Amino acid sequence: MDIQTDEFDAKAIALLDEAKAIATKPDATAEDMEKAGKMLADAKALKARSVMLAELEALKAEAVKSAPKSPAARAGKFTSFGEFLVAVHNATFKAQHDPRLEWKVLPDESPTGPFTMQNGFLPEQKQLVENTGGSGGFLVFPEHLTEMFALPELARYVRQRATTIPMRARVIQVPVLDQTSTSTTSSHYYGGVIPKWTEEAGQKDESEPAFRQMELVAHKLVVYTEASDELLADSAVSLESLLQALFAGSIYNEEEWTFIQGTGAGQPLGIANAACGATIAVARVAAGAIGLNDIFNMVTQFSGSNPVWLAHQGCLPSILSLNGPAASPSYVWIGNGRDQMPTTLMGYPIYFIENCPALGARGDICLCDWSKYLIGDRQTVTIDSSKHYKFRNDLTSWRAVHRVDGRPWLSAPLTFRDGTTQVSPFVVLDAAVAS
Repeated sequence: MDIQTDEFDAKAIALLDEAKAIATKPDATAEDMEKAGKMLADAKALKARSVMLAELEALKAEAVKSAPKSPAARAGKFTSFGEFLVAVHNATFKAQHDPRLEWKVLPDESPTGPFTMQNGFLPEQKQLVENTGGSGGFLVFPEHLTEMFALPELARYVRQRATTIPMRARVIQVPVLDQTSTSTTSSHYYGGVIPKWTEEAGQKDESEPAFRQMELVAHKLVVYTEASDELLADSAVSLESLLQALFAGSIYNEEEWTFIQGTGAGQPLGIANAACGATIAVARVAAGAIGLNDIFNMVTQFSGSNPVWLAHQGCLPSILSLNGPAASPSYVWIGNGRDQMPTTLMGYPIYFIENCPALGARGDICLCDWSKYLIGDRQTVTIDSSKHYKFRNDLTSWRAVHRVDGRPWLSAPLTFRDGTTQVSPFVVLDAAVAS
């Protein structure tokens, strides 16, 4: 029987039961009896409609059986896509299976065969998946690492090579042999002591060294931040350890920058700054580049025992392409483009860093003996925290303090006894181009 006829019969029965219940009430009013009569009429109409639909279905079934079949139908095939859709609809919603339909099990369906019809309908398929929150995704939590990923701390090239002096006060005075004379009578390495040739029992000329005094004044370098108590308590990463590492690393990197480029006003004096009288600035051959003759000239004016090259990372292409004279243009620094890049230039270690000025500026590459650079440490990096400053706001304040000064102990380059040639432990390539 058709599903619709069943629905009409069911509605008719429900109306008849309700009408009977009203009509049998002892205290039924005229309005109640009128309502029951209307329900009876509706039930009769539904029943008549159900009978008519049943007769139509029966006639249709007989007509289908007696109708001549097309060759495709006789062969068990559908004659049109519309006929196929009708068969699928009847099989799904009316439990009228067409023998021309075949069940196929898809890879993600049950391997046991076709679905079992339930009350004339295919059962609703439900799957638990994690890509939809309501279907199980809310049960799957993302993994979270407690390790903080960060680039390693930058190396410190100056401090580990410089001469460090502990300071017990804000200012420390350092006695220095004055080696800055420009006379042509003797070497200036010995601070004015001039030996004289004399005959036996001859009078000896007096000669005495010269001295001067330099000062280191502690300058303060600080870092400060605030963090909520909730963040400190709830952070998956140890915020205290992270801040301590970041504070110390940033301060030491900043002082490296000032040891090279500092102005000397409220901070250390850097060797690349024009105010540093101990530095020799070699005019470069071509603007915005570093050539082999620049390297030769820098080495010529260098004097020291532990030389090291420091250069901005942007200088690397110029260094890589260093080559010989036009008559012999072979590569000087690298033998070929296949092997590992060398780590020395003219036999001295070379490091490419961020704290030198950019290519083309004064000091983009420097050759230094940092043992002739004094660092005065009044207070090493000290990191403290306090809950009291902003206790009312539930904030913890963090600070890092470093008190330091630095500068070369030479006030000027050393002049050879020829009165012209100058050398220094600090040689930089100037921005100016040689005329």
